[in-house]
Amino acid sequence: MSPPHDGGVAALYDEDELGKVFDVRLARRLWPYLRPYRWHVVGAIALAISAAGLRVVGPWIARHMIDHFIPATTPEAQAGRLRFTLLWLALLGVMFVTSFLLAYITAWVGQRGMRDLRHDIFEKLHSLSLSFFDRTPSGRLLTRATSDVAVLNDLFAQGVVDIFADMVLLTGIVAAWFWFDWRLALLLILTGPLLGVAAYNFRIRARTAYRAVRVRIAALNAYLQENLAGIRTVQAFNRERLNQEKFAEMNAPYRDAQLDTVKYYARFFPIVQIVSTLAVVMVLAYGGWRSVGLKGPDGKALTAGDFYLYFQYIGWFFMPITDLAERYNIFQGAMASAERIFQLLDQPIEVQDPERPHETTPLRQAVALRNVWFAYKNEDWALQDVSLEVERGQTVALVGATGAGKSTVINLISRLYDVQRGQVLFDGRDVRAFRQDDLRRRMAIVLQDVFLFSGTIADNIRLGNRAIGDERVREAARYVNADPFISRLPKGYENEVLERGATLSVGQKQLLAFARAVAVNPDLLILDEATANIDTETEALIQDALAKLMRDRTCIIVAHRLSTIQNADKIVLFHHGRIHEQGTHQELLQRDGLYRRLYDLQYKV
Repeated sequence: MSPPHDGGVAALYDEDELGKVFDVRLARRLWPYLRPYRWHVVGAIALAISAAGLRVVGPWIARHMIDHFIPATTPEAQAGRLRFTLLWLALLGVMFVTSFLLAYITAWVGQRGMRDLRHDIFEKLHSLSLSFFDRTPSGRLLTRATSDVAVLNDLFAQGVVDIFADMVLLTGIVAAWFWFDWRLALLLILTGPLLGVAAYNFRIRARTAYRAVRVRIAALNAYLQENLAGIRTVQAFNRERLNQEKFAEMNAPYRDAQLDTVKYYARFFPIVQIVSTLAVVMVLAYGGWRSVGLKGPDGKALTAGDFYLYFQYIGWFFMPITDLAERYNIFQGAMASAERIFQLLDQPIEVQDPERPHETTPLRQAVALRNVWFAYKNEDWALQDVSLEVERGQTVALVGATGAGKSTVINLISRLYDVQRGQVLFDGRDVRAFRQDDLRRRMAIVLQDVFLFSGTIADNIRLGNRAIGDERVREAARYVNADPFISRLPKGYENEVLERGATLSVGQKQLLAFARAVAVNPDLLILDEATANIDTETEALIQDALAKLMRDRTCIIVAHRLSTIQNADKIVLFHHGRIHEQGTHQELLQRDGLYRRLYDLQYKV
């Protein structure tokens, strides 16, 4: 599927964008997720600075011990060696505790901040209108809530705090070099341009490779999610081999992109090793130069402790430089992920609750459409100047060809979409005057494709409504004749439902959907092709339940099978988004119009 040309939504597809290294605007938006843990962040920064400072101090202690107390030939030297050994061990202990606390606190802050961000993403996804999901692939949204959040967690766990430690360590090492011997310090700093060129080249190439990895993994995830969602169709139509071939075509470029990143890292790190080895050689050469009579600033030749000090600093000097090259990509990836996440969080909610909503009351009069015009995004009118009234206690059936507008009427009454023109009324008041959850609490919708969630049978009947107790669940199941098959399950109402109810038949899932409707006791019952896929035996059970369920209740039935709606109080035939005919079954047959032709097509032998 190609990305839609739709402003902010299209931006959600920009997996190839890596963004700036640091974006102040995005940093400000990320800060609220860290603000509750700001003192932990301050503590982590303090620990990072302390850990870096302790590492700089350590080699000086070792240098003093090497030069003054090794070998220990006098009691004073032995005592001094013991003191400095204990001091060194104490320093190592403090460094261990500091490093442990730093790693734990940064991970603790990152995980909690990302938990809050994932919660906001999940909440946002549930608040967005169906029109957004109509034009946005679910695989991409899954990437926003998982992969992009994980990249931001890497930023908190490995980027922001650790970069302070790296900068302090670099500054401390360079200061120590100049304090010890400014000429040797200048000599070693000459290796900087070599490393700078290598790091710049690595950054450019790795950035390109990293972008390619993100593009390919996003496409791979979307394709995998699509295949898992449609696995029944794949197997039913023998699409396994074709899909495997296409997956292989997409998987190979992802593999190559990953290998490209490995190749650039494999080039960069040996260069760092070569430059660091060059620095060691320069220290040895400088030490030899001083040992033959060309003394340093202090008038002395380099000692063994001096060599140890410099070798330690050389290793630590190049390590944070290498880390900074890696963290450059972390920062770039994190800024791009943050951009996409906030584009999602900033998506406008098209169907919103009013600032001062009216309270809903039990339906007393009617549900009505008044001169309604409606079109889905970038499509022609699905409904054109439709006026329809469903009086309280009345059963109205909507019929017509696929795409005629029947399900659209249901979507507008339940306010899954808002009309562009006209009004949808509930008891004479525009549905936009009510809170969405209050309005939908007065309704129960039974769809043709029943979706079952993970959990127990009872959980799927009550759908999280804690006001519906176990006895009410059982009563509802008995009412729609679902209790017999539920009782035969190993754990009855506590039997676990597999993903999408894989172990249940279509008829059994439909019975559970009817039990849901009975459990909430709605004012308005909506059946959207609810009996289209049910076998004859199960349909007989449901028809019995429907007769009781629909008695004295306002009902809207969408049906293709005209046998299910012949007893409706009113039948409304839609054709190309308009009401073409309406009346009772017998009245419409006598008119000899489009309804009569549809009826004859289904039943005339």
